Amino acid sequence: MEYISLYRRFRPDTFDKVIGQDHIVRTLTNQIKNGRIGHAYLFTGTRGTGKTSCAKIFARAVNCLRPVNGSPCGECEVCKALQNPANIDIAEIDAASNNGVDEIRELKEKARYAPVSCRYKVYIIDEVHMLSTAAFNALLKTLEEPPEHIIFILATTEVQKLPQTILSRCMRFDFRLVEKPLLVALLKRIFAELSVPAEDKALNVIASGGEGSVRDTLSLADMCLSYGGDRVTYKDALEVLCATNFDTLHELGCAVLDGDVGKTMLLADGLLKAGRNTLGKDLARYFTDFLNLKNVANTLPDGMTEEDAEKIRARTDDFSNYRIARAMDILCSVESAARYSTQPKTLLEAALVKACELTTETDNTGLANRLKELEKKVSENKNVVYVSREAVVSEPKVEVSHKETQKEVPQEENLEEMLSRMADAEVETVFEERKADDKEQFYASEIWSKVVTSVAGGEEAILKMAVEGVEKGMKIEGNKFILETEDAPTFHLLNRAEYRKIIQDVIRVVTGKDYEFVCTRKVSSDVVSDEDKLTLDRLFSGEVKFKSKK
Repeated sequence: MEYISLYRRFRPDTFDKVIGQDHIVRTLTNQIKNGRIGHAYLFTGTRGTGKTSCAKIFARAVNCLRPVNGSPCGECEVCKALQNPANIDIAEIDAASNNGVDEIRELKEKARYAPVSCRYKVYIIDEVHMLSTAAFNALLKTLEEPPEHIIFILATTEVQKLPQTILSRCMRFDFRLVEKPLLVALLKRIFAELSVPAEDKALNVIASGGEGSVRDTLSLADMCLSYGGDRVTYKDALEVLCATNFDTLHELGCAVLDGDVGKTMLLADGLLKAGRNTLGKDLARYFTDFLNLKNVANTLPDGMTEEDAEKIRARTDDFSNYRIARAMDILCSVESAARYSTQPKTLLEAALVKACELTTETDNTGLANRLKELEKKVSENKNVVYVSREAVVSEPKVEVSHKETQKEVPQEENLEEMLSRMADAEVETVFEERKADDKEQFYASEIWSKVVTSVAGGEEAILKMAVEGVEKGMKIEGNKFILETEDAPTFHLLNRAEYRKIIQDVIRVVTGKDYEFVCTRKVSSDVVSDEDKLTLDRLFSGEVKFKSKK
């Protein structure tokens, strides 16, 4: 006899065999029990969640002479007639290959005729989003007011592609991803029926690989069954699914959180060479379990043993929630990029290094987390070196002993001052890998970027244009903030007393120091023509209005 794959062999034929869709099953069975049958249904959801199966069950149930709890009995004359593939009262149409207006016109023509042996003629249109615009328009009127003996069931995985005119004419049911415990229970029942011994950890790995899809889960189970022969083991399941065992995953995850780049790269390289193609996904799932065990008391993630959970709990206090969540976010984002990359291994390794080195995070959330880490070190009386901006710019780094640090930051210091000092320490962290002669330039550039932001929000359109056009050439010498430009109009503009004073005031607000603003000009072939000078004078006098870019 020809072998039938598991997902076809164990396709549900009654509503009580459908798993994970109780909200839909209850509604449909109640409609059948109470005789409140609609004329158009829309089943939407991701692959393998039971859309087509429920459509077929519902099509037979509405015609069954003696339905059992809303499901077809399978024993009456109608049920037996519908088991015949030649029966024309239930028609399943693949819209992917029959998506033209001619096919829909033919469907409308056939819909006029009464069913042969049933009460209702049911049309199941699968992947309905593939219909053309003309086909949708041809279907509209029939879908809204079909003959009394017609029921339409539309199934799709991409409901956003359907016109609103179609959506408004259907009763919509959203199919959910199936929870992992339900998939594990289904696998146990199937392997028990097949008399195939299977390890619990193997079933958990298979269910995790299915990612909420029943069809995907049973396809993976089919592969494991073929690989193992007469039994399904945890080791075999890992090999078939290219997954990573927990102990190795735990070791790698802790190395990432510890910031140990060397160990992380060594472990990742070995796993990737061994064909563990789902490493990024497995590690992201591991971090999810880590967060659950850290924040939710008396919890045990699905499929994890108590022994494995204890290994994670031993490290939960070592890392902040942001530290774990950010590493998880980095690994999740690389998954989609790896699909279209010719070097997915390199992308994953780069993401792992980035997850280790979170000191490179410069956004507000990242800086806030790093400040929390500094606060934690202070509370634990660890060595923390505070360096002011002035010291970063003009003086070499000075190591301060633990006792000196305690004197420098007394307990009575208010929170605002402490955060300010720790922000200075953050500047030191950013600068520590830069050459000494680059620090001053970098600090000047940071000041100028804030000047541009402040001036851009003002009413001086000419000044806004000038400062936004300067991207480099700024430096600090003593108490002078010097801006060097090759552009003659910019030079003349910024040297006007009123505009120089505006910029000088902004620099004072930004830095807290009285820097003297000086604009110089590089010697170049550029000259300001008499016409340009006249235009500038007319702009300054207000005779000509300048319109800034929006």
